[in-house]
Amino acid sequence: MNIAFDAAWVAAVLFCALRLGAVLALTPVLTGIALPPRMTVLLILSLSAILVMGGVVQPAPLPHDLLALLLSGLAELATGALLAFAIFVAFAAFSLAGKLLDIQIGFSVGSIFDPITRTRSPVLASTLDLFAIAAFFALNAHHMLLRGLAYSLERVPLGRMVELASPELLARQFGLVFIHGLLLAAPVAFCLLLVDVGLAVLSRNIPQLNVFILSIPIKIVIGLSMLALMAQMAGPLLRRMFDAIFQFWSQVLG
Repeated sequence: MNIAFDAAWVAAVLFCALRLGAVLALTPVLTGIALPPRMTVLLILSLSAILVMGGVVQPAPLPHDLLALLLSGLAELATGALLAFAIFVAFAAFSLAGKLLDIQIGFSVGSIFDPITRTRSPVLASTLDLFAIAAFFALNAHHMLLRGLAYSLERVPLGRMVELASPELLARQFGLVFIHGLLLAAPVAFCLLLVDVGLAVLSRNIPQLNVFILSIPIKIVIGLSMLALMAQMAGPLLRRMFDAIFQFWSQVLG
C-alpha cells in the first residue's frame, strides 16, 4: 500500500492552524471553557484540515528555504492576532463594566479567581466575563466566527500578511471597549448613584445614623436586582457588541 504525502497540503494545514490558533488562543472563546491543551490543539488542527479539504483554503506553494517558511508562519500569527484583537475588545467591555459596578456596589474590596484572565478579580468582573462567553455561544456568534475565519482565508492567502488600511481602525475599535462597557454599566450605575444621593440626604438629616453600614446591603440588593433586570433586556446591545467584531474583520480584510 502506497501512502501519498502532499507537502503542500500539510503546509497549508499548518499555516491555517497558526492563524486559527492565534485567534482562539488570544481570546476568551476557548480559554474560558478551560479545555485541556491537547484538546485545544486537536480542535485547531481538525478545523484547519476541514477548511483545507473543503476547498476553502487552496494549498499554497511550499516556501523553498527556512527563512521564507518562518516569515510565512509569522505572517499567519500576525494576521490571527489582528483578527483576535476585535474579539478581545468585545470581551474587554464586559470586564470594564464589571469593574465599574464592583467599585460602586462595594465588591471591589474582595476578589476571586477569574478563569478567563487567570488572575484574581472582583466578583462582578469575573461573573460578567463568564456571562460574555455564555452570551457569545447563545447568540450563535461562534457560527459567525467560523464563517469569518473562512472568509479571512479566502481574502488573505496563506503565508501573507494582511494589509491594514489605516491605524485609525484599531483606535476606533479599541474605543468600543469604553463605549460598550459604559453602556452595559450605565443603568445599574445610575440607580446606584441615586441610592448614594438618597443616603447622603438621609445622613444629613439623621447624623446619628451609621449610613456607611446601612448602605452596604442596600447597594448590593439594588445593584444585583438592577443587573438581573438589565440582563433580560440586554439582547440587542450584546448583538451589537458581537456584530462589531465582524464589522472590523470586513473592514480589515476588505
